[in-house]
Amino acid sequence: MIMKLWILEARRDLPETDDPWKPWYDKNFGLVVRALTEEQARKLAQRAAGDESRSGKKPWLHASYSRCEELLPDGEADVLMINHKSA
Repeated sequence: MIMKLWILEARRDLPETDDPWKPWYDKNFGLVVRALTEEQARKLAQRAAGDESRSGKKPWLHASYSRCEELLPDGEADVLMINHKSA
């Protein structure tokens, strides 16, 4: 079985009243996960969640709160993910 790499990121187009990443501190905004399927990747991401899950919304499981895309090996050399927040 060959695993795939998935990148999951918080959606940034959420209304402030329904945004599990507000306030922004103590939360994960992106993860790279190794899994067979998107469903499995989302479940693994949810298990690794920070305070973004305290709302009870389980944002890594739902496309309305996060996006999940398979990382493919083709493409130009580049940095694939930087997730930095300064206080």
